[in-house]
Amino acid sequence: MDPNGGSSSAGAADGASDPAAARRRHSKKPKYSRFTQQELPACKPILTPGWVISSFIFVGIIFIPIGLASLFASERVVEIVHRYDKDCVPASYRNDMLAYIQSNETNKTCTRTFLVPKQMKSPVYIYYQLDNFYQNHRRYVKSRSDKQLRSRASENDTSSCDPEDVTANKSAIVPCGLIAWSLFNDTYGFSVNNTLLGVSKKNIAWKSDQQHKFGSDVYPKNFQSGGLIGGAKLNSSIPLSQQVDLIVWMRTAALPTFRKLYGKIEVDLEANSELTVVIENNYNTYSFGGKKKLVLSTTSWIGGKNDFLGIAYITLGGLSLFLAISFLLIYIIKPR
Repeated sequence: MDPNGGSSSAGAADGASDPAAARRRHSKKPKYSRFTQQELPACKPILTPGWVISSFIFVGIIFIPIGLASLFASERVVEIVHRYDKDCVPASYRNDMLAYIQSNETNKTCTRTFLVPKQMKSPVYIYYQLDNFYQNHRRYVKSRSDKQLRSRASENDTSSCDPEDVTANKSAIVPCGLIAWSLFNDTYGFSVNNTLLGVSKKNIAWKSDQQHKFGSDVYPKNFQSGGLIGGAKLNSSIPLSQQVDLIVWMRTAALPTFRKLYGKIEVDLEANSELTVVIENNYNTYSFGGKKKLVLSTTSWIGGKNDFLGIAYITLGGLSLFLAISFLLIYIIKPR
């Protein structure tokens, strides 16, 4: 018995019978915190007309000069684009260009001559452009073996390369897959004013690809040895890490119209000089209605010739200034 006349067991019984106390003990409600209750001090700016108008003016003042600088840099880029897939077909084959490209007896050499419109300072980048070529097709993208490309120990890992995985006698194809099999095989030779120009292949591929994705101990094997040849052949004595044309081609494009780097001319091309290109027109784009173009281009601090970035900055900056002036007139004519 409690000296005060109460009973401890009775008090415990009262506590146990209190449903509110029981709920508090078993509740999953987190402990009170100013953070969880969102009671911490916060910045709540009031968007007054002055702040809104000033912000739009600031954006316009920043964006418009950037856009003008980008457009100016793009205009300084000198670019020559020449489509040759039709012009390089003899007149007798114009109605059956597929027969021309598939025949082993037709002459595939084509010579094109054009003037350099402006001075092109070195390095002059050489690209080939393909239209209507879907390197982003699901089956095409999956038809490769990254393990095989990376290490000689995985030479027989061709399970993802169907249909270009093994030869008729079940030997592994290195590199396997449709991407490598369809390697671009047109070639270009350049001369200016009857002087031959060298084409450098140095640093045209990503350094990370050469060092990590293509092995220095992996050599081409059984490549383009079947009945149907898809594209260029590879030198079996050169490791894949040094096959820069293959490395550039294997980085698949996201869109059906794309350019890939072929090489560089490391001398200046003077304005109005006569540039002669000897083209080996080997690649079959005629079976699927594709187009082939040769592109020579210089670069600027924003890269190649592209007016989109400058136009986008000028458009956004001009729109911001227009909104700033509109809000200012509304505030003056009809203030809040």
